[in-house]
Amino acid sequence: MFEKYIDDIQSKHNNGVITAGSVHSPQSANIAKVAEFHKVKCITCVGGTKPENLDNHHMMRLTKHYGCEIKIVAGHGMSNVIHARERELAKENGYMVIEQGELLEKNPSEMFYATADQVENIPDELDNLVVASGVGIQLMGILLGLKKFNKKVKRIHSICVGPTREKHMKRYENELLKSQDGMVWDKPESLNLNEFTMLAHKSPYGKGHDYMVNNSYIDDIYEGKAYQWMLENVDTANEKTLFWCVGKRPRPEDVDYIIENGL
Repeated sequence: MFEKYIDDIQSKHNNGVITAGSVHSPQSANIAKVAEFHKVKCITCVGGTKPENLDNHHMMRLTKHYGCEIKIVAGHGMSNVIHARERELAKENGYMVIEQGELLEKNPSEMFYATADQVENIPDELDNLVVASGVGIQLMGILLGLKKFNKKVKRIHSICVGPTREKHMKRYENELLKSQDGMVWDKPESLNLNEFTMLAHKSPYGKGHDYMVNNSYIDDIYEGKAYQWMLENVDTANEKTLFWCVGKRPRPEDVDYIIENGL
């Protein structure tokens, strides 16, 4: 998606991008790495920390390693305040705002169907599908894929890191109905997607839950919480269950290795 807007970034936005996120989130480092690759200037906006404490957060160390300027724009981590300041800075310096929410508004179907196509690889029938959710983008893509590939799932559990996102899911559906881009069925009045249950995990966002699957750590902020919930609430021994793994943030030791080796 970054590559799609690179010409505009270079010609209309002073060859710069600006993003925002939690000091724990991989978004800043992800954007910074792609910006570095394209030789684009990058700023990220964060809150809830002080300059002297930035290096205590391994995702911030990685973000700086990729050449991104980090601006602490709030003394707390409230998302709406941080993003408001991000937009102000974007106007001041002409940089393009680039993050998942912005990309979603510009091209919702491309975001969702990239995930939907992966659903082809899961079993045709399941008792349970467990998905870690932030703002529900992956979940919407999965629901579209279940319909596209006619997968039968009895129960879909969306374990939310933060508040539940039913309103987001409805908005995503409305955007898809308006756009029709990539639709695999003709002009529906409703997407008629699978029912799902959204549950808010009780742990604070920044508290990690360490779990290893097949001798590899899964993401501790998102997947770790959902995996814990699954172990405590789903009879995986007797019910056919799939745990959807989106990916993982680099762990502190991974970041140290990347920085030490100039990767």
